[in-house]
Amino acid sequence: MANKLFLVCATLALCFLLTNASIYRTVVEFDEDTTNPMGPRQRCQREFQQSQHLRACQELMRRQARQGGRGGDEYDWEEDMENPQRRQQVLEQCCNELRQEDPACVCPTLQQAARSVSIQGQGQGQQRQSQARQIYQTAKHLPNVCRIQQVDVCPFQIPSGPSYY
Repeated sequence: MANKLFLVCATLALCFLLTNASIYRTVVEFDEDTTNPMGPRQRCQREFQQSQHLRACQELMRRQARQGGRGGDEYDWEEDMENPQRRQQVLEQCCNELRQEDPACVCPTLQQAARSVSIQGQGQGQQRQSQARQIYQTAKHLPNVCRIQQVDVCPFQIPSGPSYY
């Protein structure tokens, strides 16, 4: 009887220790980047560089800028007559690139990609300004088009002046 009581107590103590250890482990584990104010920005910058600067997404942005926007504020994904099959392929590649990003980094990396494409943009004055708007508009809506979880539309501002180039 004493042996059975001892076995039950030992088993309960072991269960308590295992439960306590797993709770402690859960409490101790944390994301280092959230404690460092520069952490998330640096992590997103690193992801942008590792993803080769979202090359397929940048190509989509360049295509939109070349189309001239056709007067609308949003990218018309069906109007790329240049090569519809290639457009679809590039869109799928871009969406795959975005799905590989940490959801918290999707918008910052898209903004970096848009800035990079905008800086490389061609044209003068009003034309270049219009191209930049189209580039940023495309980037802003890519998470929705690609159905990226936790991100719908990126909240960054669409540039309206030449200071963004």
